[in-house]
Amino acid sequence: MLNPIREEKFRHLFQILDRNYDGVLTRKDFEQVIQKITEIRQWKWGTSEYEELNFFLMGFCDRLQVWADRNGDGKITEAEWLWYLEQMLDRFEASYIKRAFINISIQIMDFSQDEQVSLEEFQKFYQVYEIDAEEAHQAFLHLDLNQDGYLTKDELKTLLNEFFYSENPQSPGNWFWGNPGVVQI
Repeated sequence: MLNPIREEKFRHLFQILDRNYDGVLTRKDFEQVIQKITEIRQWKWGTSEYEELNFFLMGFCDRLQVWADRNGDGKITEAEWLWYLEQMLDRFEASYIKRAFINISIQIMDFSQDEQVSLEEFQKFYQVYEIDAEEAHQAFLHLDLNQDGYLTKDELKTLLNEFFYSENPQSPGNWFWGNPGVVQI
């Protein structure tokens, strides 16, 4: 069973990924994320960046359909999502999920392609999920572990690991997708 703090973070992420706000994750939600990212990043269909993004997100969507859609209706409910994450992260230690999230996140966020993410780049990333610039700024302040004004790949690894596994309400990684309400400020 998921710890309440982790469960709240995963519920928050579910709400962010549910792009049409209908309470379920479907292929359409992932297609909308791809469309928004490619608009913001100005990636064109057929480029390596577009193909990698599409491969990752649609592959993740397909895995959800196979493993999380317990009733086979083509929709992932919040309960199915939570069950899936518990199984994959706690029982199978799915490190490939974390690695993939890190790699695709930095690729999406790193507009300057300098292997680090600035506040401005982070705010553009948040635009994909319709999270406002002020929340992005607050999140970035918590996520920038060494307070140098950038998120590096190493920081992202630490932060995503905390997001997926930390049961501490003070963990900076809880802020990766904004404040899910479990963080004590």
